[in-house]
Amino acid sequence: MKRRDAVLTLAATALAPFSHAQAKYPAQLVKLVAPFPPGGTVDILSRALADALGRELGQAVIVDNRGGAGGTIGADFVSKASPDGYTVLFGAVHHAIAQSVYPKLGYDIRKMVPIGLLGRVNHAVIVTNSLPAKNVQELVNLLKASPEKYSYATPGPGTMQHLMTELFKSVTGTSMTHIPYRGSGPAMVDLIAGNTQVMFETMPSALQHIRAGSVRAIAVTGSQRAGYLPTVPTIAESGTPNYDATSWYGLFAPAGTPAPVVDRLNQAINAAFGNKKFREQWIGLGADPGGGAPEQLAKLTASEVDRWAAVAKKANIAV
Repeated sequence: MKRRDAVLTLAATALAPFSHAQAKYPAQLVKLVAPFPPGGTVDILSRALADALGRELGQAVIVDNRGGAGGTIGADFVSKASPDGYTVLFGAVHHAIAQSVYPKLGYDIRKMVPIGLLGRVNHAVIVTNSLPAKNVQELVNLLKASPEKYSYATPGPGTMQHLMTELFKSVTGTSMTHIPYRGSGPAMVDLIAGNTQVMFETMPSALQHIRAGSVRAIAVTGSQRAGYLPTVPTIAESGTPNYDATSWYGLFAPAGTPAPVVDRLNQAINAAFGNKKFREQWIGLGADPGGGAPEQLAKLTASEVDRWAAVAKKANIAV
């Protein structure tokens, strides 16, 4: 009996620091991995979110950019990190798409721990200013007249921008050459310079350049017009019925992250989006606010894996 009691006491003593650490989470800074380079939508939104979560958690949240391979390098890094809540992923629809287009992917986004939806964003169909197309129909006419002449930029193969552009090509019967970059930032630089002609870019990344007149928006990809670009029609309005594609973002943690830590992070997300000032900032960046339970993000992720796998298969996309 004495030996058994001693063993139990020793076990309780060993577990105490871990339990205490959980109870006080977060006890140190939290690393928010943005799986794309600086300058793109994920980077822009990650930095705004890091500030908001830091205020809610009472602990610093820093952004760690780990770009490349359509966002899969950063996601793979987080999937293999310690499941303690101190390394989390600014995940996106890109990671649902990756499950079908990357045959040797080292992680499964469905097996990571969903924490909460971070919002949705519309995309703008933007063209370099030297391109004469002023609307979707004029773009289609140009592409059909010179199918080998024009190219489109994306932040990488297998990204949402890649698949939605291929979907557009499929439904309009057009052709463009795909030019992949390591992120939206460098892709935008070449579009502005006229080295590529078309880009289906997320609104937070595109909006500042549209407002500055560096590029021209001819359509948005969602089912409704964007409130911040009310005069720009949807692709569906422009003669391509039923075209509807938007991006979504969510916070994920490595598999095995304790439920109390997930709950604390989810509470921080919901509190941040419940803050009027932050909601207005988020909307001003071109994104719809997020929030909700982890289960909602899990359901969305699973359904999006299936949806974009069908699109990738039809377009014969594999990385």
